Amino acid sequence: MNRFKEIIKAILFPKPWIIVVTSLIGFPAVTFSLIFLSSTNPVSYISYVLSAYALTLLCTNFPRVQRRCKELIHSDKIKAIVSLRNFMHRSKYTSMYMDDIEFRARVSLYSGLAINMFYAVFKCTTGVIFHSAWLWAIGIYYVMLSAIRFTLLRNVRITDKKEHSTEKKIHEHQSVKLCGIMMLLLSVTMSGMTIQMIWQNRSYEYKGYIIYISAMYTFYSFITAIVNVVKFSKRSNPILSAAKFLSLAGAFMSMFALQTAMFSSFGGGEELHRQMNTITGTAVCILTIGLAVTMIIQSNMGLKNLRVNQPERSDFNGKQ
Repeated sequence: MNRFKEIIKAILFPKPWIIVVTSLIGFPAVTFSLIFLSSTNPVSYISYVLSAYALTLLCTNFPRVQRRCKELIHSDKIKAIVSLRNFMHRSKYTSMYMDDIEFRARVSLYSGLAINMFYAVFKCTTGVIFHSAWLWAIGIYYVMLSAIRFTLLRNVRITDKKEHSTEKKIHEHQSVKLCGIMMLLLSVTMSGMTIQMIWQNRSYEYKGYIIYISAMYTFYSFITAIVNVVKFSKRSNPILSAAKFLSLAGAFMSMFALQTAMFSSFGGGEELHRQMNTITGTAVCILTIGLAVTMIIQSNMGLKNLRVNQPERSDFNGKQ
């Protein structure tokens, strides 16, 4: 048993140079295979496996890589990093971005909103070009996701104007609850369209290099969502937690949309296509609905705790 654990550990947590080499070979190889080789070519199968292993290594070793990167950024070992750090500390906002995690979280909210809106326009445009109702549905999903992100940003600005800490917390939880309800309605609607798409075995095929743009966004959003989960897991700010859930929901849906497009573009068999879409689509629907329900439950619990303690504060202030 111990020997088996050692083998698994060696496979999932190898030396850093193995992760680097696997990534440098695996990702270009799968790109080359998708562009120039057929899906039945043996080289394609090898590149698929190698790239999947490289992605697994990056995900499992992410905390270790993050710790190492933080050590290098805050140390004086690399002169270029030291020079960049000193340069960024000269400006007020770049200095805040480096030192204030709350400020970085708000920047990520704005950047996430901008990227969501761009991707929504991209999906709606491709839906028009390829006459695809499913692409239109994905585009509308990201439009609504952007609207929920905008609601969060708007409530962040309102919360900043409130001076009483309890009043701020109540408003934060109410904002998260509203966003959770909006996300639940969106997820249930999208689940209905996903079920219809799977039942009718529909798909869409991107033309040219559009699928690679979609793939780049998908991997970006997925990695960013994982980073946010790790980075803000210990923060007590409800709005940051909601932003983390929204990022995860968008990443899950983007991964499912990419899978359906890749099966359609590169083949794999109709039966395999249906089975994989059923598995992934079901998982995505359950996860997104679960995230929305979690947001609502957590905000209700937070509001309940604050309202229980509110009378005590009111009595204390009255006596004062």
